[in-house]
Amino acid sequence: MTSDAKSKATNIIRAEHRALGAVINNIKAMLIEVQAQRMKMDFPLFWAMVYYIDAFPDRLHHPKEDDWLFARLKQRTQQADGLIDALQSQHQAEAAALGSIRRDLGNFEAGVPGSLETLQTTVAAYADFTWKHLRAEENELLPLAEAHLLASDWDAIAHAFAQNADPLMGSADSALFDALFHDIVKRTPAPLGLGAA
Repeated sequence: MTSDAKSKATNIIRAEHRALGAVINNIKAMLIEVQAQRMKMDFPLFWAMVYYIDAFPDRLHHPKEDDWLFARLKQRTQQADGLIDALQSQHQAEAAALGSIRRDLGNFEAGVPGSLETLQTTVAAYADFTWKHLRAEENELLPLAEAHLLASDWDAIAHAFAQNADPLMGSADSALFDALFHDIVKRTPAPLGLGAA
């Protein structure tokens, strides 16, 4: 089960990163379309997207990284300690960044002058922050994990992350976020999603 568990865990982590990245990319792209007046602003859809990029990492993804991947790696080597500390600080900093997005989206919805441009700047900064964070996890942390973790560690990590992906094992949260992600994709206008252009 060793290499299977390692592949399963890293595949789920990367898939969760891709889902998060897809929603962030769509927020950025849709704001460009709205500014160019090629798309009408759909505030309920935007609020759903902001909820997803806030709640999914906070309630499902980051806790599994902190409690399983990071904790096991710290037990096996000190080589990753500085990187793990930086990644966990970034997990904590996300709340303030998302608070800024919610504030700016609320201002835009309320018709505050210049708020669309402000929202675009805030979203772009958040996207850049997120890409750097995900790249550090995938390009720096996962190789260290692959070098130092034991088979038993990967079994435990794979089991923990599989609960996010498996509706029979997972929590009500995992089913909620899966349904929300699919709803976002269906409601996002083409070509960014499957909705009506």
